[in-house]
Amino acid sequence: MENQSDRETFFLTEEGHEAKVEKLKNLRHELYEELPDKLKEAKAHEGDLRENKEFMYLREKQDRLQAEVKRLEDLLDKAEIIDQSEIHTDMVSIGTKVILQPKEGDGSETYTLVSPAEVNLEENKISIDSPIGEALMGHQQGEEIVADTPSGERRYKILGIGE
Repeated sequence: MENQSDRETFFLTEEGHEAKVEKLKNLRHELYEELPDKLKEAKAHEGDLRENKEFMYLREKQDRLQAEVKRLEDLLDKAEIIDQSEIHTDMVSIGTKVILQPKEGDGSETYTLVSPAEVNLEENKISIDSPIGEALMGHQQGEEIVADTPSGERRYKILGIGE
């Protein structure tokens, strides 16, 4: 029987959960429907399989896909979907969108705080475990925070918090 303390919960937004489920579906399709035919075709070539570069490449790809499918299955098994109605905008927490003003420079930066499993820098989704994410958690609009990043100390003022 699984001990609850052995199970690490991952918090995902509904959007993030749907994206992981879709990715898993696509990987399974490739692994179980497309790849077997390609392997069969590559295996049909005459000669030693150890010298068949196409076959070896496809076997390595199969191994990578199996590992990724297992990782996603484990993640989704441990995932808890964040209830958007329970996200409060009076304090920074997972799932909130935060508008920051760097103390050095003009303009503002907007980030959404997510679990490490949902990080997407192109969409400004940063982890709650990142230096900036950790520094923001629990703070309110108007407060100033200091984040110890790999590039040095960064200071921000929280201009706004939303969903």
